[in-house]
Amino acid sequence: MTLDHANAKELIGGLLKEISSNGGQVPTESFSSLRAVDAKVREAKMVLRDAGANALVEEMERDSDFETNSRRVRLEALANYCRTALKFFDTGALKQKKQLFKGPDLTKITQVMPDLEPIIQARWLEAQRCQHSGAFLAAVIIMGSILEALLLARCSMSPSDAYQSSAAPKDRSSGKAIALHEWSLSVLIDVSVSKAWLKTGRGGFLMH
Repeated sequence: MTLDHANAKELIGGLLKEISSNGGQVPTESFSSLRAVDAKVREAKMVLRDAGANALVEEMERDSDFETNSRRVRLEALANYCRTALKFFDTGALKQKKQLFKGPDLTKITQVMPDLEPIIQARWLEAQRCQHSGAFLAAVIIMGSILEALLLARCSMSPSDAYQSSAAPKDRSSGKAIALHEWSLSVLIDVSVSKAWLKTGRGGFLMH
């Protein structure tokens, strides 16, 4: 799970209210044992990890205050880390963790071309990395290569039908059909649309 900073801030702020009064004092009487305090420490670490604040969590894990045999010391240390986290969230010092999503299962189409599926999945993730880093043109180019590969695979599943399409290109001098692997992306789109493998509509393209 990945928390956005707004939700993480709300959770850490709520936790801080539980372990600290307005005057900054920690209510040790509300925590009957060190185990109860440690439960709050684990809760804070979980939220911070999910929000991408791993450096802060690592600092907490090195802090000897959380090893002392004192509920007050542990609670005060936790409260200080919660305040630090809130400052980070407010100032934007913490970068929002970017999530990558695995591509859909395309084996029904890609199985006709050995090793194509892992290539498609790798490019799917790479396109997202480009988008997250602001390299939008690179992301578009990569997604275009994914579309081209998928359409070539679909045509390769039914080569006879593909060659019979009115949109299939032919060599000008010989009049013979040009090999599938030499087709451009625009040709692959036109052929796929003509064979109803790729449908167009108000929402764009839909592969069949």
